[in-house]
Order: sequence, then C-alpha cells, then structure tokens
Amino acid sequence: MIKLLLLSDNTEAVSACQKAFKQIDVCCEWVDNIENMNQRLVRGPYNGLVLDVLATAKFSPKDKAFIQEASEYYPTLLVRWNTAVQKIGGLVFGEILDKEDPLGDFVKRFCRSDRALIFRENKRYDIHLNVLLSPDQKFSMERVEKTATLDLSRGGCFIISSHNWNNIDTAWIRLLELDDSSPIRVELCSYVPWGKQTRIPGIGTKFIDLQPNQRQEIYQYCDDSPS
Repeated sequence: MIKLLLLSDNTEAVSACQKAFKQIDVCCEWVDNIENMNQRLVRGPYNGLVLDVLATAKFSPKDKAFIQEASEYYPTLLVRWNTAVQKIGGLVFGEILDKEDPLGDFVKRFCRSDRALIFRENKRYDIHLNVLLSPDQKFSMERVEKTATLDLSRGGCFIISSHNWNNIDTAWIRLLELDDSSPIRVELCSYVPWGKQTRIPGIGTKFIDLQPNQRQEIYQYCDDSPS
C-alpha cells in the first residue's frame, strides 16, 4: 500500500485529505510540526509527502530549508483547504493536476508503491562541481549534458539540467573534479522541469554506486566547506 505523510495544523484539511486518500486505499499519516515530521521520515519509508501550504508559510527559515530538502527527496503535493467551499486543492510544481481529483491524480502519476523511501538527511553545501550527466552508462556524446552541481552532500547532489527527466528513475554522472571521475550511478529523487516554475531546473539525486575513494573525496569536499 502507498503511504504518504501529511504535514498540516488544520484539522479540517487533515480530515478532508485522509478521507480522500482512504477512498483510493492510500494510507495518509499526519503530523502537525517539523520535529514530528523529521522523526517519522527517518524511521520509516514513505512514498510521498503532502504539505499544507498555509502551515508551511508559518515556519522559520531553518524549517523551510528542511521542507525544501525533503521535497526534493519525495514526490510532494502542496494542498490548501478552501473553507468557503469546503474543498481541498492540490498542486505539484511544474505539473497540471486533475481539478476534480488532484489528490488521486497525484498518487496515480507520482507515487509508486515500489518506491518507498526512508529520509537520509545530509547537510547540503553550496559546492559546484563540473558534471557530465547521462541517462545511461554509455555517455554517448549526443546524450551527455555538460552541467554542474547546485549543491553537494555526502549522500547526493542537485544537478542543474534542462533535459526532460520525467518518469526516469536513474542516471549516470561523472564528477570531473574528483581524482576518480569514473561513472557514478544515481537515483533520481526529484525533478524540477525547465521553465515551469521560479526554481533552478534539474534533478535531485542520491548516490547509489560510489567507489571508496570517490566517497572519501566527496566527504572531504563536504568537511572542508564552510557551514
């Protein structure tokens, strides 16, 4: 069964979301603060997040940074409760959801039952490494994108990209500044399309296959970076 985590401090919104998800056999757990959200995400697997935009607007910059990182790790639906019409609305950045059933459309299109993730929080650093990005291990010239990392952590990186990564699960990268710049397989955790929103386009990735010396170098980059 698909399992989602809902963050909201509005009991009406919570009730509406849980009722809608229950009708399509989706488990929707609820938390009302960042601390509880963090505890749930690091202890158990989830297939996606549901965020109440009015609740997240009240958070501190530190909490918003955590929300941003989690949103790049999981498929994320932004919801808003309309008290006047007693209806919940939903939005996925860069996509158009079914107006009549945004919650169901989100689950159908973005949440996979075989891809439940436990959140591995890694501090991200503004480290910009040159990257060769390829959808496969061949790195053929016509398919490789020359780009760079927007940030780097011990567990992964966000890579700037204008290519279409929709419905793609893995990619291959070469980090050119590493002494060992051999291909690294990465899992796509998030995708920001070009031109669809006021964010830098690209993919949030998690390292899958790192050689020990590559891991050591990446750790060194992170350790040497100013906090």
